[in-house]
Amino acid sequence: MKKCVAVALLLFGAVCFAQVPPEGGPRNRAAYPESDAAAAWQGLAASYVRKAVKDQAVDRDPVLNARVDTVMAAVGAAVAAIDSRFANASWRAILIEDFGRGAAAFPGEIILVDAKFVRTLQLNDDELALVFSHEAAHVLAGHAYAKLSFMAEILGKDKVPTAHTALLEFLAKDSYAVAYRPTALLQEREADSVGAAILFASGYDPLRALGLFDKLSLLEDGEGGRDQTSHDAARDRRQAVARVIVELQHLQARAGAR
Repeated sequence: MKKCVAVALLLFGAVCFAQVPPEGGPRNRAAYPESDAAAAWQGLAASYVRKAVKDQAVDRDPVLNARVDTVMAAVGAAVAAIDSRFANASWRAILIEDFGRGAAAFPGEIILVDAKFVRTLQLNDDELALVFSHEAAHVLAGHAYAKLSFMAEILGKDKVPTAHTALLEFLAKDSYAVAYRPTALLQEREADSVGAAILFASGYDPLRALGLFDKLSLLEDGEGGRDQTSHDAARDRRQAVARVIVELQHLQARAGAR
């Protein structure tokens, strides 16, 4: 496990370094203090949970919840080993019926998961670990904060003076999400790469985890087709994550041969 973490840490650093833009274009410049931005997103997560409790939509299946807690704990430990900022973090994954998306991560180490999504795809623990690793990567990379900075840039701080007002404005109109989609696509690709390193460090089977993309691909090939999304096609994502896993395995083999 320690060797896996060390190898993942090397790749994690390389991936993050590769994401830094050239001079003149700082990445994810913060428009609001991190504490304010985190509070805004945490408030949104809390509102989803409150609504789920009110609607009795929080999943109570003890077996599934136990699986989710176990996998989340392992992924959280991998995150802590890779990034010292999260050394004392306590990650939580909350199952909500018909949440409307597979999973979503929020600052504060909260991941909301669609229970129907988990059951429909019959996700095994390795596939769950990949989902959680991908979502945790969004938190590590500060992707939620970038959305607020985007709103401050296009509207001006006078119109969205706080992180809370910027978030409310972003959620108010679909047109903002459409305008943000090119950036969101880059963020999803980064989350796939960094998430692969987290998965590798978690100790779950990466090859079994890749089955997630096969299941997603079947959904995309179904009657509804593939909607406009900030993600690449599942087949492309599978190849990208597999490449990272292969690189990690090669690094691990070289480290073991020394």
